[in-house]
Amino acid sequence: MALKPIYMLTYTRFSKISQQLCRYLIILAAMSAPISTMVCSIACVGIIVTWLLSGQVISGLKIAYQHPVGKAILIFVGWLLISMFYADTSAQTKLTTLLSWQKLFFVFILLGFFYQADWQRRFVYSYFIFMSLAALISLLCWFVKFGTFDQSPGIIMTNYVAQSIALIAALLCAVFLLNKPDSGVPKAYLWLSNALFVINIFIISPARSGYIALPPALIFAGIYFYGFKKLPQLIAILFSIIMIAGLSSSNLQQRIKLGLQEQTSYQTSASETSIGLRMIFYKNTMELISQNPLWGYGTSSFESVYSHYAAAQSSDWHGGKTGDPHNQYLFIWLENGLVGLILFGFYIYYALRVGWYHPAYGQIAAGFLIAICASSLFNSHFKTFPEGNLLAFFMGALLALPPKSTKAGLD
Repeated sequence: MALKPIYMLTYTRFSKISQQLCRYLIILAAMSAPISTMVCSIACVGIIVTWLLSGQVISGLKIAYQHPVGKAILIFVGWLLISMFYADTSAQTKLTTLLSWQKLFFVFILLGFFYQADWQRRFVYSYFIFMSLAALISLLCWFVKFGTFDQSPGIIMTNYVAQSIALIAALLCAVFLLNKPDSGVPKAYLWLSNALFVINIFIISPARSGYIALPPALIFAGIYFYGFKKLPQLIAILFSIIMIAGLSSSNLQQRIKLGLQEQTSYQTSASETSIGLRMIFYKNTMELISQNPLWGYGTSSFESVYSHYAAAQSSDWHGGKTGDPHNQYLFIWLENGLVGLILFGFYIYYALRVGWYHPAYGQIAAGFLIAICASSLFNSHFKTFPEGNLLAFFMGALLALPPKSTKAGLD
């Protein structure tokens, strides 16, 4: 009988250690997602293991299920599973496509596990400080014309798109802390960090995704903190920043000019181009969608359906195959139909709603979601490894609500 209290004490302590370690691994995974696929992958495995050992699995899943975003995830994933059955693809292809949506799994488990305000605060501050240092190192590398893995000068993360998206998330953290009276961070440091982030996104990085994603995210943040009455002033300030960046950034000028040239000449170009490929992808995907708009062709069907259709249209690079149209919404629409697209829209809607009314840090996650929604018009950032995982950890960690709040439904 004496062993029972000792056993219970040991298990309780082990459970608490697992919980603490799991939350630290969540922060590590978020910071490493845009920098190292290996570190982030190891951290993700560690998150699953420590979460299973935490003693919070059942209670956490119940909390996640009660969360509006959790319900939306389950419904969308349910439709992915249903539409998988009418896809004319192999079982392995279906499984691979389902696994590409595993980011939603992390969002779901974090919604029921990371709702403590102190840990959310630690997440935001850790990420902001880490990315501020990364932006500074990037600037120094840019000055000496150094880039990792043969990338352009100043690019020190997985790629320039991942770097821009990661720093947009950090900039939103800084904007939030600037408007938080008790942030404890000197405003001069916050403004300096913001300047580093903007310089990196518009001048150092050649990622057009960053140019597209940042403005709507900042407009969202501005409306939240200053209201719709100041929207014209906010747009004017943002327009001025973009104009200054455009005039001072050769990268931005060249990338926009090149994009416009590729867009106008893609039909006659002898060789494939980044924008040209996207134009062809969009055209062919929309034609396929028009043939089966409501239900789609089934989860995992995109590559096989698209490739056969494109090859019949052209024998040169215009008829090349792809498994990704570089537009998240067209991808979902083709595979899962209008039904799937609407269910995915509900997921986004509830995430933005929770973020808007969240009492702590949800506005950061909502702003970052707006950025990814914008960039996903030209990419599939909800599913790509760096951007998709980073978004998942931001949403799961910062949209999580205490059990009473999830039951109340934020009404």
